[in-house]
Amino acid sequence: MPLENTGQILDAARKAGYCVGAFNVFDHLSLESVINAAQDFLAPVIIQTSSGTVRRFGAKQLVAMTRTLSDDLSIPVGLHLDHGTEMELIQECIDAGYTSVMIDASHFPFVENVLRTRMVVENAHEKGVAVEGEIGILAGVEDDLVVQQDKAIYTTPEEAIQFQAESGVDFLAVAIGTAHGFYKVEPRLDIETLRVLHESVEFPLVIHGGTGLSMSILSALVSAGASKLNISTQIKKVFIDSLGSYIKTHPGEYDPIKMLKYTRGELMNTVSDYLEVLGSKGRINEESESLS
Repeated sequence: MPLENTGQILDAARKAGYCVGAFNVFDHLSLESVINAAQDFLAPVIIQTSSGTVRRFGAKQLVAMTRTLSDDLSIPVGLHLDHGTEMELIQECIDAGYTSVMIDASHFPFVENVLRTRMVVENAHEKGVAVEGEIGILAGVEDDLVVQQDKAIYTTPEEAIQFQAESGVDFLAVAIGTAHGFYKVEPRLDIETLRVLHESVEFPLVIHGGTGLSMSILSALVSAGASKLNISTQIKKVFIDSLGSYIKTHPGEYDPIKMLKYTRGELMNTVSDYLEVLGSKGRINEESESLS
């Protein structure tokens, strides 16, 4: 089916009480692995690309790749720019056919964050593109953003409500103690704040920093109201580790197709594990039956 507006995908998830996996891809193999795993599980999915990936391939090429793989499938697929900070690159994705973009101005003061976000919202909504904003500051490393743990700032319900009302974002990334990249210490997550946020607002909430969290914690985040969970570093790790493992166990074999097939399988297994715990498995069947 055609690429679907990410906001609509998340609205459906919020209403039904499950979470949609948003996986950062960086080439055709990772893109194919995520989409095929989601199709096997009949789960809606969000394909995310970092700004670095957009610079590498170009937004039009990434849209074309995603459309080619998703057009004949029965699941809704959204294409999302993750952590956009440059207005020109964000606009490139909007114009190219992304179904949502993130404007990350969370490092600016509240008023400046609102102004920058609202500018993107106005441009995106003209073309039917949804927008993610962010309130609070997450620790860790994401592209060129580096934030130390002691500089993280948690989101409050009052800020979330005011920010969405003034900016017009369709869904909102909140800070509750998760971090980008691998956790060096056990994270202290304020899941109760997520629950309060979910009960206080009427729009989907996004959790960044899913890599490294246990399945029990992920399940708790879904129960508390997360509608979108971002997974980036884990996908990269599985990709690199799988390639290395295959090369190590097949010395002297020079067949890239076999190596990539193995890596694809490992990536699909990883994505499938996340889709299961997020509660999105089989949702397409359920939603189709409810309409019949």
